[in-house]
Amino acid sequence: MARSGPLEWVRRRLRALPPIARRDRQIAELKANNLRDFKQLSAARAKNAALKARARERSVKVPSFRRNVYAERRMAALMRDLNRTDRGTSVTNKLRSYSFARSWGVDVPEIHGIWDRIEDIVWDDLPDTIVIKSRMGSYARGVLPLKRVAGGWLVITGDGGILTPTDIVARYRARRDDGTAAGPYIVEEFLGDVERDLMPIDVKFYAFYGEVAQLYLRSVAAHLEPNDGTYRVLDRDGQDLGPIYIADHHDETIPIPKNLPDLVRVAELLSAAVPRAFIRIDLYEVDGRVVFGELTPRPGGRLTFPAEADARLGRFWEDAQVRLLNDAIDGVGYALRFGPEPRELLVGGKPYLPPLPT
Repeated sequence: MARSGPLEWVRRRLRALPPIARRDRQIAELKANNLRDFKQLSAARAKNAALKARARERSVKVPSFRRNVYAERRMAALMRDLNRTDRGTSVTNKLRSYSFARSWGVDVPEIHGIWDRIEDIVWDDLPDTIVIKSRMGSYARGVLPLKRVAGGWLVITGDGGILTPTDIVARYRARRDDGTAAGPYIVEEFLGDVERDLMPIDVKFYAFYGEVAQLYLRSVAAHLEPNDGTYRVLDRDGQDLGPIYIADHHDETIPIPKNLPDLVRVAELLSAAVPRAFIRIDLYEVDGRVVFGELTPRPGGRLTFPAEADARLGRFWEDAQVRLLNDAIDGVGYALRFGPEPRELLVGGKPYLPPLPT
């Protein structure tokens, strides 16, 4: 029922006043804008829900290297929580992995000495260029490349000043106390170019139970600055795959080793003897030699592969997992498979046999 009478007449007159009429128009516009924004927001939410649903469906249907690595990390943490042996450690122990490589006829760095305690290293008996490695510890924590100078040692490619043996021992004690390094401590040859103060180029293979899917070359200008490294990703035939790994650090000028086929052959030989669907195998090329570095079952850090590259590696992983399970069913087992050559290492010219995996 329409309003009438003096009060309604006053309201109409007031609304006709320019300031109030302008206010009413603005209110009407705001209501219209709110309605439009609400419709747009509802449409965006519906589109986002559809995209999430498709992503969830794709994540189930499309293989993923990244997803598998993250699952491996979670399972390793669960094993530690349950106080169970993480089988990944059977390949990460440096001396054991050196023995494994030697059993397949692969060179390892020359070992000058092994000490259970960092305090027991006999510094005067060592050559003038060395690398110290702890049994456990990442690149930046457990490894120290050194060259002898008057008054002590310098970190190769570093600028931290002269270190005395006491300084080096204190550094490793601190890492031991915070759980980032542990003995025994290995002193071995430096594989880089000490004359030009250059670290060696890492050749890191993504290997899937006997098949190399890709590799990357890693160049680091200075020790203890791993995040400043540059990378070049190749397929097993040496074809450049472009900036698919840490794209902002991609570097196509890193030279491809001349003996890349030999490096690939060694990586596939070793990975076929590691009972895991995936293993990263680090090798070096030193004056034509293939030199073993380490085995890494669960790479850390950033896994920034584009979707297509991630799915490609995921397919390699799943194919390898099927082959591995079939071998296990056939009785091959999950133990690390040593080769036919002697497992002994030469330490200071004397045979040394690391303990077998437990």
